[in-house]
Amino acid sequence: MEKVLARFRAISEQPYQSAAEWKKLNKGKIIGTLPMYFPDEIIHAAGALPVTLFGNDDEPITLGDKHMMTNACHQVRSSFDLLLKGHYDFLDGIAALHVCDQVRFFLEVWQLDHPLPFFHEMWRPYKLHDTSRPLLAQELKRLLNALEEFTGNKITPDQLLNSIAIYNQSRAMMRQLNQLRSDYPGIISAADMVHVVTSSMLIPREEHNQLLAELLSAIDTTQLPVVNRIRVVAAGHPCDPPEDELLNLIEEQGLVIIDDDFFTGGRYFAEDIKADGDPIDALVDYYMNSTPCSTYHYADDWRREITQTSPYAEYIIDKVKKGQAAGVVILRLMYCDPLDLEFVLLKNRLNQENIPYVSIFTESGPGAFEATRTRIQAFMESL
Repeated sequence: MEKVLARFRAISEQPYQSAAEWKKLNKGKIIGTLPMYFPDEIIHAAGALPVTLFGNDDEPITLGDKHMMTNACHQVRSSFDLLLKGHYDFLDGIAALHVCDQVRFFLEVWQLDHPLPFFHEMWRPYKLHDTSRPLLAQELKRLLNALEEFTGNKITPDQLLNSIAIYNQSRAMMRQLNQLRSDYPGIISAADMVHVVTSSMLIPREEHNQLLAELLSAIDTTQLPVVNRIRVVAAGHPCDPPEDELLNLIEEQGLVIIDDDFFTGGRYFAEDIKADGDPIDALVDYYMNSTPCSTYHYADDWRREITQTSPYAEYIIDKVKKGQAAGVVILRLMYCDPLDLEFVLLKNRLNQENIPYVSIFTESGPGAFEATRTRIQAFMESL
């Protein structure tokens, strides 16, 4: 089991080495995508490799801050910094959804300052309503046509359905792994769970599926742990992976994360896409019925008094209750506006349900964790 987990860690810690090697061996095209929610299945069906661009927690931002506001989130500034330093030279193109204003403006700067052969911005309706379906279908078809023209490969409905099925297999195995860590807390650390999910966005999905199958098989022969730590759910970090040091700190203080709502975690594999019928319709259904998220706009909730709830808050509370968790650890990445706005409704609902929580602001990159350690210790003792 440890041998397979080490492989996932290695891919995550050297995120673009595998992609560069794949390009050299296969002479294929690589499209970098920005978190979150980009339909990688369409890139896969075009015969290209989708690779998610996460930035880098370990490397100081030096060039990026000369082009972007310093109050932009770390994900945006670090990604652009790595681009200017040549770390993304293996890319043939970049594509992203407009999940927030920072990503939207970042893409404009990227295209002006460092254009790539393929560049695609995809609009995703922020408001989930039937009136948004035609726009979303149109945007998915526009992406499909652009990829066909760039790669020279025709994307048939059967090819796209096959790609969806491969990604569904991936999501199903990650859900199985996530259920195991809820049933047997400690079977896999929170940091390793993030590595498993993150690595899926960096290498060919077929290769990752093989590794997942090996990991699940290895767990079957592993002695299941008996852990007496306090069960908690973690939320936050909508775009980039939380640092290992932070997740390990939480679990070293007497807590165990049995589920999470990270993009590089439970949110990523929460739901499948229908793998039959019209694939564009299936993708539209997936987006319109997606897991509640801080990047979506729920107008009816914000029209009411601020003490009211939101779909996102109910989703987190449901995770807590299903996992029989004692509380929630909310990791709030600095300058993440969508999560900051949603946090207002989330904390009110947690208080109404008498669910303890601790909110911790994080800034990716090297830094001291002593203040965080103290807050986690106090939270654990209160539980």
